[in-house]
Amino acid sequence: MEEINKVLDPVVSKLSDQNYTQSLDLYRLWFDIGQTYYHIPREKIFNTIWSRRATNSTINLSNGKLINSAANLILRFASDAESDPILGPHSSGLQSRLCATSLREFFRNNLKEAQGGARPHEIYVDANLIAHWANLGYVTETSIRNHILQSLISHQTLHDRQVYLLIILFKLAGATFEAYAAPSVVDRCFELLKSRRLDGLKFDGHHPERRELERVKQVRGFHVAKGGDRAKTNV
Repeated sequence: MEEINKVLDPVVSKLSDQNYTQSLDLYRLWFDIGQTYYHIPREKIFNTIWSRRATNSTINLSNGKLINSAANLILRFASDAESDPILGPHSSGLQSRLCATSLREFFRNNLKEAQGGARPHEIYVDANLIAHWANLGYVTETSIRNHILQSLISHQTLHDRQVYLLIILFKLAGATFEAYAAPSVVDRCFELLKSRRLDGLKFDGHHPERRELERVKQVRGFHVAKGGDRAKTNV
């Protein structure tokens, strides 16, 4: 079983657009073998994705890269696992459970840093995933309306981390937050961003995320879907 784990565990870490189909086939094959001849824990697929969600991240704060291009691959893998005839019976509610766990970690790490703790890379990874899940409808309206943005602007000072996280959320899911969060909360977020000095950010004038903050400070540029459709971000 240890040898099978060594095959399954790195799959999510190494996902790319080029190897995605082959990686999913590999995972499906060895998961099926493990399920047939060995004992695979019930939460194996969940644990594989959760423990490896940050290892393939393209986020690099020193280079001003806040958007994780690997997030789409993680969501795609989770979605395919849910609908797969072999993986599906072991993936019931997989994305909903991953989303709920990401939210818990997001709030915990938010408080941890506010209280002087470390600055974990995972909070930026989770923010990317949460933004995508918000657009897809996996984040509850209560969380969008009452909790996520409020947790970032509840501290007395808007630190760099809150700025980074607000940029991620509004860049990827701005229309969703504008559709469901209270207008006063959204306005407060933009007031804080507009008043934010850029001197403390680790980006020079050529980095895209610094320019993104300037753009967010000037124009919201979001389109909210009408007619009952889910809000979509115009990025």
